[in-house]
Amino acid sequence: MFIHSEMSPQWKPYQLEYRDLAIANAKDADTKKTAMTMDIEVKQIYLGGLKRIDRCTSCHIGVENPMMAKALLPLKAHSGPYLKNHPSSKFGCTICHNGQGRAVDMKNAHGLGHDTHWDLPILPLKYIQSACASCHDSNMLKDKGGDKVVKGEVLFRERGCKGCHKLNGVGGVIGKALDGVGSQPVAYFPMKNVRGDKTVYSWMKEHFDDPRNIVSTSEMKSDFTDEETDQLTTYVLSLHSDEIPKKYRRFLKEPEVPDTGEYLYKMYCGACHASGKDSVYDEVFKRTIPSIENPSFLKAVDRKYLKTVIEEGRAGTQMTAWKSSAAGLTNAQIDKIVDYIIKDKPAEASEAFDFAAYKPDIRNGEELYRVRCVSCHGKKGEGGVGLNLRNPVVQKGATAEFLAITLRDGREGTHMAAFGPNGAGLTNENIADVVAYVKTLSTKK
Repeated sequence: MFIHSEMSPQWKPYQLEYRDLAIANAKDADTKKTAMTMDIEVKQIYLGGLKRIDRCTSCHIGVENPMMAKALLPLKAHSGPYLKNHPSSKFGCTICHNGQGRAVDMKNAHGLGHDTHWDLPILPLKYIQSACASCHDSNMLKDKGGDKVVKGEVLFRERGCKGCHKLNGVGGVIGKALDGVGSQPVAYFPMKNVRGDKTVYSWMKEHFDDPRNIVSTSEMKSDFTDEETDQLTTYVLSLHSDEIPKKYRRFLKEPEVPDTGEYLYKMYCGACHASGKDSVYDEVFKRTIPSIENPSFLKAVDRKYLKTVIEEGRAGTQMTAWKSSAAGLTNAQIDKIVDYIIKDKPAEASEAFDFAAYKPDIRNGEELYRVRCVSCHGKKGEGGVGLNLRNPVVQKGATAEFLAITLRDGREGTHMAAFGPNGAGLTNENIADVVAYVKTLSTKK
């Protein structure tokens, strides 16, 4: 078998066929003579600047010959005008297409199949634009054949992916940081449930389509169309850890991102809180996502409280700490998000609750909590339909007065009913008792 492959290499008949076509299609004597004297050999491009060797043109020998426009693969000329500015002598093939450049048979060159042991097999054409982003920025690509990777980057921002994933040091921590994920080896990804080829490309596409089918413990939400998951896959594949040498790069600038409170909210908060108007029980997170723009909530809180929650997050929940030392937002960016959240804050504040005027009975508060609160907040305040009341931010950041007002007035449009005199009928003394008990929950085991 080895002797046969050496004596009759896969590339040889392609070159012989190419020579015959070149002779037949020659338009003058000099072109015909050049074709007739063509050496039948391994074609090798040494790319010192990229530290790689490509032998792809041993089979794809007609990529830069316009006469091969109608030939069949692998002899066919490269589509489009791309090689005009990216000649194979300077760029090779694998910089854009991936694959194993040194190989001279199709299976190993394309790097496909579980027994080829090649982490970057040839890119499917529908994701080929991911390679463009290694050298070109979105301002250039959006009008010059790179619209898919540009749309994927916009989707990544505007659909709140950075609310869960860090990129360049900024973003949430629910999911993994995505720096360099496009060049991670196959072994990095659990391939058991991938239905297509066991490649990184298939894994990413199928994970965007149905996250929990690929990773059963994933908390990622997916409400994308098939076209959008292709765009997102293309963009995420462009996140390489290996940097292309400077002389190959053109116009690499970070995408221009609006720095308004509304846009920052969309990027970092919208994936979980959506519009912020409604409180919804999330089946993936198994907890209620609070309505942070609910008028009842906004009446009871001030800027300081909101800023503290955003900066510190909520330990034990999916709410990331967004301060610069954690998720990477600046103080100014957090201020803009707070301004956006409170833009419709009612002018009239909630009626005050003078907690200090009461002498709470913690035992009575515990009994009332068991009757009134357990079904939503859990036996030990661990949360469920209602918030986790053991959370340090609630325990330290929420004052007794704030908790009492919330218990008394409830939150219109949410599961949180009003338990005060105008609601379920608890007296202010009862409310003070419950709040006093809630403040002990962090010490309960």
